[in-house]
Amino acid sequence: MNYQLNTDYEEYAYVVKLLGNCRARVLLNSGIEAIGVIRGALRRFNKRVLIENGDIIVVSKRDFQDSKVDIVHKFNLDQCQSLIKNKEISDVLINCYYNKGTYSADKKDKHDDNYITFDDISDNERHEDEDDIKLDDV
Repeated sequence: MNYQLNTDYEEYAYVVKLLGNCRARVLLNSGIEAIGVIRGALRRFNKRVLIENGDIIVVSKRDFQDSKVDIVHKFNLDQCQSLIKNKEISDVLINCYYNKGTYSADKKDKHDDNYITFDDISDNERHEDEDDIKLDDV
């Protein structure tokens, strides 16, 4: 590998979801979920790096903000396999990488667009409600 990780300021992470505007929700090697901002060096036209869901990346931690990190490097497929083989990343990231995005937080967010609950109504209850309304009552 050609990238040397500075363990004081940098950490491995997994891209959980792309949020747009050069931001992504990432799961850090320590198990913390944060918002990652893609650095300008990765966005330049001549050296553009495509970040996708399920990528293993390196993030730079901020001293003044724990909930935001900067994405500074992306590993390719061979480098990811080498990281996993050498046990350089945690089991949490390895499980997320192999399950390709099935990571879910312990709590379900009810304000999430994908969280919908339906009441279960049996057929008997549905027919009983229809019998209560008569045409003469309307």
